[in-house]
Amino acid sequence: MQNNATLLIVDDEKDIRRLMQEIFAEEGYQVTLAANGVQARQAWRDRVPDLIFLDIWMPDIDGLSLLKEMQAEKLLEHTSVIMMSGHGTIQTAVEATRYGAYDFMEKPLSLAKLILMAERALEHNRLQHQNRQFKTAQPDLFMPIGNSKLMRQQRENIERLAKYTMPILLLGETGTGKEFFAQALHQISPRKHQPIVKVSADKLNQELADWLGYCENNKNCVGSIEQLKGGTLVISHIEKLNTDAQTCLADLIFHQGYRRQGGDKLHPIDLRIVCSSQTDLEQAVHEGHFREDVFKRLNVMPLVMPALRQHPEDLPDLVQFFVDQFVQHEGLTRRQFPQEALEQLKRYSWPGNLRELKNLVQRLLILGKTPDVSAEEISVTLTQTSYQFYTSANVDTTLDLKTAKERFESAYFKQLLHETAGNVSEAAKRAGVERTHLYRKLKTLEIDPKDPM
Repeated sequence: MQNNATLLIVDDEKDIRRLMQEIFAEEGYQVTLAANGVQARQAWRDRVPDLIFLDIWMPDIDGLSLLKEMQAEKLLEHTSVIMMSGHGTIQTAVEATRYGAYDFMEKPLSLAKLILMAERALEHNRLQHQNRQFKTAQPDLFMPIGNSKLMRQQRENIERLAKYTMPILLLGETGTGKEFFAQALHQISPRKHQPIVKVSADKLNQELADWLGYCENNKNCVGSIEQLKGGTLVISHIEKLNTDAQTCLADLIFHQGYRRQGGDKLHPIDLRIVCSSQTDLEQAVHEGHFREDVFKRLNVMPLVMPALRQHPEDLPDLVQFFVDQFVQHEGLTRRQFPQEALEQLKRYSWPGNLRELKNLVQRLLILGKTPDVSAEEISVTLTQTSYQFYTSANVDTTLDLKTAKERFESAYFKQLLHETAGNVSEAAKRAGVERTHLYRKLKTLEIDPKDPM
C-alpha cells in the first residue's frame, strides 16, 4: 500500500461512496468524493489524484465520456482510472481500457479486491514514472567519492539533510558535482522510490506552461509537474529564472503548490526542491534580477560544493570510479593510471572540476593504445582540454578581443607553469614557443613563474 496516496471516488450512489471512503481512509489513503461529473471535474482539476474509481452509469454523464475528458486533459499521464459498473459488458470493459482505464470492476464490489486493485494500480503508476526516468537517466555518481575531509563532510551533509524536506541551495563552480549531490540526497531520502527530475532554468523558462499545465477557455490541461508528486525537483542555474518561473518557484517553496498558466487556484503538491547556482545570487537580488524572498528562504541552507583542486588527494579514487563507469556502461577498454600519471593529474588545477576529469578519462580510454596511461599522454590531453574549456565554457563575449585573448593567455600560461612546477623551459617546450619569448610574455601578463596561481 502506498502511504498518503490520493484517491477520487466518483459514483452517484451515496452508500457506495461512503463505504469506499471508510475502507480506503482506514488503509491510510486520502480520499475525495464526487457524486457526478461536475463534482468529479472540479475535484481532479483542484488536485490531481493518484487513482480514480469511476462509475460508468451516472445521471448527468456516463463514465466513458468523463474518461475521454480526462484523456484530453492529459490527466491519464499522471493517474490511473478503475472503471466500475453493475451492468458492464465485455465490450464496455474493452472500450474503457482503449480510452486509458487501468482496469474494470463489476458491482457489487468485493472489498478485498478493491484494496488489491488499488495497490496494483498505484504500483503501475510508480513503475511508469520509473520507466520514464530510466529512458533518460545516465549513470552518475551516487555518493561523493573520496576519503578527504571535504568529501567525508559532503557525505555527512547528504545523510543529515536527506531526513528533512526544506529547500536547499547548492553553490559552487561549474562541474563541481551539484547535480550529483542532489541525486545522492534523493537516493537516500524517504523519497527514493519517487521521481527525481533535473531541469535547467532556461528549459523551465521555455516550457513553463507544459510543466504547470494551463487553464484556457474553460479547458484544463494537467502539467508534467504532476509526475513529480512526492519526488525531488532539481533546478540548475536558478539565477537565470525569468519572472514567471521565479513566481512558480516561490509557490512551490512557500505554499507547497503550483498554479496553472491562466489560473489563480493553488494546486497542492509534495516536492523536495533543490536549486543550484554558480553566481552571486545576493548580487542578483540587489540588481533586481532575483526575488529577495526566494533567495532568503533558499539561503537558510546554502552548501558550497568544493572545487576539485581543493581535494586532489581524492583523484585516484575518482579516476578509478570514472574508469569503471566507462568500462561497465560504455564498453570502453580498461586502462591503468600509474602513480606518475596520477601525480600529473594532482598538479593540474581542474578549472572544469569533476566534469573535466570525467571527460579527460573518457578521452584517454577512447584514444589510448597502451595498457597504461603515460604522464606525457596526460600532459598533451590536459593542454587540449584546458584550451577547450577556456574557449567554450568560459567565453565572455562582452569583452573586446584583445582583453579576451589576454585573459586566455594568462590562464593558459598559469596552468602550464603550475603543471611544470615553475619550469619555464618545460612550459615553453609544451607551448611550442621560444623560452625568451615566454619570459617576455609572462612579464607582460605579470605572472611570476615560481608563483603562477
